[in-house]
Amino acid sequence: MTAGSGGEHPNAATIRKLFESFRNHDIEFVRAAIAEDAVWHFPGRVGRLAGSHRGHDAIFTFLADVLQLTGGTFGLELETVVADDHTAVALFRGHGERNGRTLDNPTCLKIHMRDGQATEIWEFVWDLYSVDEFWS
Repeated sequence: MTAGSGGEHPNAATIRKLFESFRNHDIEFVRAAIAEDAVWHFPGRVGRLAGSHRGHDAIFTFLADVLQLTGGTFGLELETVVADDHTAVALFRGHGERNGRTLDNPTCLKIHMRDGQATEIWEFVWDLYSVDEFWS
């Protein structure tokens, strides 16, 4: 694939739109951007979101839990996306409130891409201990 308009790789544009669609609750685009057999790996040992979420049902339950567990306060600020034909990397800051705790954490997603869809996502957080505690 070649770069799209403005020189951005099409996979980077897809990931940017994925973030925008999540923020705007555009579930149809989120579904289209994530392969049905995708896996999303979230770090942690005790947090309620920790583990590997396999397939659309598990991934969409995971994403809904993010919003539900924070009482809708979860937000994200996309900082940058870089991509090539096979991989995208997104840097963002996630924030929210839950049970009297505040989350404000720099995060990185490493995303394997196939045919314009995310097929495997690894989430890396700056402060694993506080993130794991936040979601526990």
